[in-house]
Amino acid sequence: MNNAVFEQEIALLRQQNAELQQQLAQSTSEYSKRIIQLEQELQATQQLLQSNYQTELALKTSEAELLTLFNAIQDVIIVVDSEGRYLKIAPSCAPSLYKPPTELIGKTTHEVLPTDLADYFVECIQKVLKTQKTAKIEYSLPIGDQEIWFEGNVSVMDENKVVWVARDISDRKQVEAALRQQEVQYRSIFETVSDGISVVDLNTGKIVAANPAFCQMHGYSQAELFQLSPPDFVHPDSLHKFGEFINSIKMGDEFHTQGVDIRKDGTCFDIDVTGKLLNYNGKPYALSVVRDISQRKQVEQEQRRLLAILEATTDIIGIADVNGNNRYLNQAGQKILGISPSETDKFHISELVEPSMLETLQTQSLPTLLDKGVWSGESRLRSRSGEEFPVSQVMIAHKNEQGEIEFLSMIARDIRDRQQIEAQLRQQAKDLAQTLEELQRTQAQMIQAEKMSSLGQLVAGVAHEINNPVNFIHGNLTHLEEHTQDLLQVINLCQPMNLPEFQNLSEEIDLDYIQQDLPKILHSMKIGTQRIRQIVLSLRTFSRMDEAEFKEVDIHEGIDSTLMILQHRLKQKPEFPEIQVIRDYASLPLVECYAGQLNQVLMNILTNAIDALEMGMGKDELPTITIRTSVINSGWVKIAIADNGMGMSEQIKTQIFNPFFTTKPVGKGTGMGMSISYQIITEKHGGKLECYSQPEKGTEFVITIPIRQ
Repeated sequence: MNNAVFEQEIALLRQQNAELQQQLAQSTSEYSKRIIQLEQELQATQQLLQSNYQTELALKTSEAELLTLFNAIQDVIIVVDSEGRYLKIAPSCAPSLYKPPTELIGKTTHEVLPTDLADYFVECIQKVLKTQKTAKIEYSLPIGDQEIWFEGNVSVMDENKVVWVARDISDRKQVEAALRQQEVQYRSIFETVSDGISVVDLNTGKIVAANPAFCQMHGYSQAELFQLSPPDFVHPDSLHKFGEFINSIKMGDEFHTQGVDIRKDGTCFDIDVTGKLLNYNGKPYALSVVRDISQRKQVEQEQRRLLAILEATTDIIGIADVNGNNRYLNQAGQKILGISPSETDKFHISELVEPSMLETLQTQSLPTLLDKGVWSGESRLRSRSGEEFPVSQVMIAHKNEQGEIEFLSMIARDIRDRQQIEAQLRQQAKDLAQTLEELQRTQAQMIQAEKMSSLGQLVAGVAHEINNPVNFIHGNLTHLEEHTQDLLQVINLCQPMNLPEFQNLSEEIDLDYIQQDLPKILHSMKIGTQRIRQIVLSLRTFSRMDEAEFKEVDIHEGIDSTLMILQHRLKQKPEFPEIQVIRDYASLPLVECYAGQLNQVLMNILTNAIDALEMGMGKDELPTITIRTSVINSGWVKIAIADNGMGMSEQIKTQIFNPFFTTKPVGKGTGMGMSISYQIITEKHGGKLECYSQPEKGTEFVITIPIRQ
């Protein structure tokens, strides 16, 4: 019984255990679900907490950043109420405040700022609070020793507060002032520049703005220009370029061209146009700069003509800068110097100069060029192949208005052919001159010889004709003197007779005077005839000029006969004293010579000596001619004729024997006397004729001839 009960109890316990296990399993499942749910809720809670933490952390970070930013910002940040009372001030804006923050907090603008500015600020604050719209204002405050400009933004913070953010715009104001000044300057430039400036509508091509120069250039007023279309002022041949101009500007490109415009009066002129895009009043327009290049075109045309001339000439023409670097060389220069067109601006002008001429170029040509602006002369150049040749050259230094040299130019002509021709011509001229001189000398000698021959014949004839009656008179003077003495004796015998007729006649004719004077007259006549006989002898001696053979003659006799003929010039004159002649004769043998020609030489030298003395002498001296003769070296005779006149310079002395050279006035000397004398002594007699002279010390001619020919 007990077992059955026990088994029932065990069975019951097993059933309860199964139920409990079933309940436990169910509970476990529910608990597991709940745990999972709780875990999910916990995870969600944790995530929410994490998110809230991060949000809180971000808020704290953002607040810290905002605070840092608020403290670091340089703008003025102020919170004020509707009455303008300062409530908060950003710490970093203290330097930009009218007063320190401690003097502003809790005070109104009227307590701090000037009244008119405080009224303006309060009015602005109340307007912002009323309209709930942010206001922007500009104002200035005296801070320190400067006037600081601010731009303020006033915004609503709440119904009774605004936040005032102000930024220092002094720099911007200065920039704006500078921009305004630049605008004035640009406007001034726009108005005064000589180039024409216009603003063109890209759609219509019409001008919407133009400076005075553009108006003056075209002859229109601004109002008239604004009414014109492109064909009204652009030449038909350039209209297509105007279209290109508009299209290029529309594409944002710069444009440059040359064309032709038309003035109001219908005349045309050349222009240079540069265009670019311009933002004008907020819209794209074309800005054009127009320059009148009519004169430049004319200059270019003249330059082309000049260049054509330069290129056509056969002379070398070059242009170099102030440093001597070549910049232009014409075709003739390229050909002659062997320089290709691509190298005409790649060499220094000194490379063209022959080395031997470099020193002359540096020491003479260039200094003259720099000083006077031009140099001309003959030089020598060298080609690239090494060929050297002479040139006739002109170099010019071209200067600007300030006198500074801008460039150098050179013109050089190859004179090789000319020099050859000139050499030939010079030789021909020299030969002709020598021939002419010989002809003139021969002609003069022939004329002189003919004159002297005729003179000799005349003198000989005159001497002969004079000699006969003189000899007759001279011979009869002795008989006349004897007869006179006899008559005087008869008169002396008749005087004691005291015949009245005799006494009367004696008194009438002054017989006593006649007796005393008659012998004197006869004596004078005798002396005169003797003088005439001596002159005739001298004339006969001097007249031996046509003798064609050497003869032995007495040199002294020739000298004396010449002096006899010149006696009238040696005598004293009213304005000039007598010329003293000193004869210092040595013992000479007879000399073989052409006596007449030698006498001619003596005559020329003595005549020149007399002329020189009449022109002047040394101080306190009497006019004197000294003649010395001597034998030298046993076979030679020396004749020295010296005067104490004024002498002559070295230049005159070197020309004294040249044909036709004379220092005498026109009509007084032929210039052939000394030339003929030199030829007579040197060529006819094989001797020497030398001249020694110094200014103020007189002149001496020395003749040296052989005794025997």
